[in-house]
Amino acid sequence: MRIIKSFFCVKFNVDIYESGRITIKRHALLLASSVLLFNVLVACNSQQQQNPGATTNHSSTQEQNSSGNLSSVFPSSILADSLSIDSVNEYSTIRAELLTDKGTLLMISNGREERGHLIVSSTLGQEGDQTFQSNYSIVYREGEQDTVLLELPAYLFVQPSDNTLSFEKTSFKEAEVYVLTPQYQTGHGLEGYAFAVSKHSGEAFPLEIIHSGHVSKTLLYSELESFPTVENNRLIVHPPIGAGTPDEDAKAIHYRLDLSNKQLVAE
Repeated sequence: MRIIKSFFCVKFNVDIYESGRITIKRHALLLASSVLLFNVLVACNSQQQQNPGATTNHSSTQEQNSSGNLSSVFPSSILADSLSIDSVNEYSTIRAELLTDKGTLLMISNGREERGHLIVSSTLGQEGDQTFQSNYSIVYREGEQDTVLLELPAYLFVQPSDNTLSFEKTSFKEAEVYVLTPQYQTGHGLEGYAFAVSKHSGEAFPLEIIHSGHVSKTLLYSELESFPTVENNRLIVHPPIGAGTPDEDAKAIHYRLDLSNKQLVAE
């Protein structure tokens, strides 16, 4: 600042000698402009030091609650108090994948996906297990064409790791049936989503499960027994068994495939 003032004083005296009042006024204005610019630069530098994080990366949304932890934007679940969100991904992620004879089955997140871990053990997983929540879609991909088979809004599941899941395959005479079970344990049986791919037409579609007059979107099977298998063109499913389960309900269930109605029907 002293150098600027000294320079101006010298220039100011010379101008008085050479040009008189007109030059004096011109350089007076120059001095005012220089001082104003200097003050602006100082103010900007001060503000930048006080706000070092003024530049924000908007590629990922990470809202924090009052305790400093990331907050979920999804409706509260039974695991809300048992998990901690570690990160948020705003891009589509493949969570399950299986190559079929004519295409690929995929489980894909749509937009925001919240990843976290269990902070306490429960029937749904062990402490430290990883959690995933998003609006997921089950997609059948043939070349460049994607067909959405099922939507799972705000779906939350637990897995021991972040490895890509797969679909379990069983084969009927008329179609291949694939079952996806994102949640790896529950303590009262596993629930899998069933999909069929017709051997004749190549069409893929979700299957409804019909049992005792009830319609369900998931196939319930024991997590202690072997995975359901096809015998004599029937899907043999071992139901979950708990204390007090009647003997009749503990028997294996035989499902026939009804392709015309897109159903697995218990006999």
